[in-house]
Amino acid sequence: MNKKRSTKHSRLVLACLMLSILSWFAVKMSKNYTQTYSFAVEFVNLPNGKVVTYQSDTMILVEVNSKGIFLISLELKKKRIAIDYHLVTTSSQRKSAHISISARQLKDYLIENRNFPQSTTLIEPKKIGLDVK
Repeated sequence: MNKKRSTKHSRLVLACLMLSILSWFAVKMSKNYTQTYSFAVEFVNLPNGKVVTYQSDTMILVEVNSKGIFLISLELKKKRIAIDYHLVTTSSQRKSAHISISARQLKDYLIENRNFPQSTTLIEPKKIGLDVK
């Protein structure tokens, strides 16, 4: 009978421990955190026959202030972002061979098309220069 009580007690302690760990994790992941990530940038969906002959920056630093659970998903993502040329540029920019894509354009693209939170702040660079020929 003593052995049965001991096993029951051990299971109860283990269940309480697991419940407390899950509760702690849920509380921690519901808080907001600020984290900076570095992403390699590649432009895709260029006009037919066009290629990027020059790109001033191939990396961007993105600062994200969001709930911990979202930041975990960013940690697990590949640190490479394919940016759709047609979605990030304006029609007037597409007419030129020399394009300057602002940090604002990149931020808007990330929020609208890559599911980054509204509280995303691009830190570096302030603009990316492209030559498309």
